[in-house]
Amino acid sequence: MADINTDLYTFKFFIQRIEEFGSVINEKNAFVETTAFFKNTIVYEGIIRVRFNDYGIFPFPEDLSQADIPVSAKRNMAAEMKRYIKPQKKYL
Repeated sequence: MADINTDLYTFKFFIQRIEEFGSVINEKNAFVETTAFFKNTIVYEGIIRVRFNDYGIFPFPEDLSQADIPVSAKRNMAAEMKRYIKPQKKYL
């Protein structure tokens, strides 16, 4: 089994648009333009949907699975995406 250094992966995020669902728990979908870099080379570009509400931030697993990067890097990307959205959540 090969060891993968996920520190070599960096990510760039931009919220493209927001869809609101008029629900009690303030549920919304964010369409996040995502770019993943490995040693400053682009390895993935695409839109990843992220659902968020009063209880949490949840990237869509089917969108994450489209990225052709190691699973550990996908987990890191999901965590970084949550960290990106969390401070902006009340303004979206």
